[in-house]
Amino acid sequence: MTLIVDFEPVGLRVEVEEHQTILEAARTILISQTNALNAPCGGKGLCGRCKVRVSSGSVSPPSAVEAETLSPEELKAGFRLACQTEILGPLLVEIPAESLSGRQDLQVEGVDVEAAVNPAVKRYALRVRPSTISYPRSAWQQVLEGLEAEFGIDGPSIDLSLLRGNVPVVPTEQVLTVTVRDHKIINYFRSYPAPKSLGLAVDLGTTKIAGYLVDLESGSTLTSDAAMNPQIAYGEDVMSRIMYCSAGQDYGERMASLVRECIRDLVQSLVSRIGADSRQVEDAVIVGNTAMHHLFLELPVKQLASSPYIPAAAFPMQVEAHSLGLPLAPGALVYFPPSIAGFVGSDHVAMILGSRIHQTDEPTLGIDIGTNTEIVISTPTQLICCSCASGPAFEGAHVRHGMRAVEGAISEAKWTSEESRLSYRTIGDAQPLGLCGSGVVDAIAELVKVGIIDNKGLFDRDHPCAQTDGDGKNAEFVIVPKRLSGTGEDITITQGDVVAIQLAKAAIRSGTELLLSAAGLAKDDLARVLIAGAFGTRLNLESALSIGLLPSVPIERFENVGNAAGTGARLALISLPERKMAERIARATRYLELTAVPEFSATFARSLNFPDLM
Repeated sequence: MTLIVDFEPVGLRVEVEEHQTILEAARTILISQTNALNAPCGGKGLCGRCKVRVSSGSVSPPSAVEAETLSPEELKAGFRLACQTEILGPLLVEIPAESLSGRQDLQVEGVDVEAAVNPAVKRYALRVRPSTISYPRSAWQQVLEGLEAEFGIDGPSIDLSLLRGNVPVVPTEQVLTVTVRDHKIINYFRSYPAPKSLGLAVDLGTTKIAGYLVDLESGSTLTSDAAMNPQIAYGEDVMSRIMYCSAGQDYGERMASLVRECIRDLVQSLVSRIGADSRQVEDAVIVGNTAMHHLFLELPVKQLASSPYIPAAAFPMQVEAHSLGLPLAPGALVYFPPSIAGFVGSDHVAMILGSRIHQTDEPTLGIDIGTNTEIVISTPTQLICCSCASGPAFEGAHVRHGMRAVEGAISEAKWTSEESRLSYRTIGDAQPLGLCGSGVVDAIAELVKVGIIDNKGLFDRDHPCAQTDGDGKNAEFVIVPKRLSGTGEDITITQGDVVAIQLAKAAIRSGTELLLSAAGLAKDDLARVLIAGAFGTRLNLESALSIGLLPSVPIERFENVGNAAGTGARLALISLPERKMAERIARATRYLELTAVPEFSATFARSLNFPDLM
């Protein structure tokens, strides 16, 4: 039976089948919208973040998970978990502000790096004349002969998609502009000069997808933008998505199509900004972690979820853009740089390339913090990397009032002694809805400093500023009282939040320590520490140092390099030598599997504590 579900305040309606969950209904219409329904655990009932209110209609009774997660008052008011609630009749569903993902503050820009422009595609202008009985040469034949005779291109050919299109028959003598890649014509224009030759660089992240439109003749970035990765509706982390795809081929195709549609929309948005056409995009580079790469290309992913975590393809690949559903030039290819390991993908290779850490003449540490954190140590003689399962806590997941870095998220916090409270700042200076990762780190660091949280991460229940939650079981600290919040409830830091951050920071800290040991270095040997990624851009270094998230070296040694993976992708787009350098980096980088290191468990356990007990 087909049923109608209306979602407010987004004002969208969807037709669903009886017994579908509210989350499944929301995924079909909200997934590509600016506002999407949060489901960090992928709809498994583990996070309690997909809370909605059923205003009217018939649904299944509350599940055991809902009875444990939601209070009796919330259930009485119609609040339900979207992933647990089956639709039994027409519904009106209200999505609270804290359950909407919103427009995230997405990091796009990285450091500026210069490179000689030498792209994979080249433009050539050739004069052709009309075909006649006395001159029986087609325009294409003249172009091929001209490329060989005038430009020395040996054995040129034409992409089949061009031959199948409108053959450029010219009524009068004129100049054609053709684009050539590897001796093959992949695009043409009936004009000279022709429209700009454009390239697309994409950083395909677990949370965001950043796109850059580049002038392939000058190497300059013309415009850039980012969007949330729509796969988030199926889980914040790659493991949730891998498990989803393991259910069958259709599930993998769904995950691939979501990202391809998102990139198509990015392409259209970027070219329209500069008044161009997507046909002008003649080359593309896409980087991403190994799981994102495999999901995009519909490669097997099940083996990535179990030891020894072997990628189906870690080598560089070139794939026809049209086979991926991307609306680029007729014969355009997409270049995928190599990965290093199952959890260290081409985005890390691009980060190394874009930050130039591989060219260091002194020990340098690079950390790209995210749902999966990659760390690399570079010295004049070696590159060693590892992957840390830091989880999505730094992006607001697994935190009671956590959220992504969207408008209304508390991104900064500072203890105010005079008032014995945490002052705060929200993104967009909006009414507070929750805390994003940087806000959580700030808040915990400040509460540790003033003794409300001890060095083992436990609340001092006797401290006048600490309190217990409604059940009287769990300690917490109120940052924003409900009368001032945008959610109508207190925004707090809880004992569970502290544990989530401890686990995340212990993963990164233990990874850093074991990587230093493998390189034969001590933390004091580090001349520089590069912090990459969106979370790193907002992170207060003093807070991160005070809780032991980062190695305790002088703060002046730290440097923020922004989205260095995006920078690396652009370098590989505009320069064949940079592309080859990326391939050499992947081959030269030694991967350290942390779980195989005997000291890992002890190091991780020690790293859970805050610094002075470590």
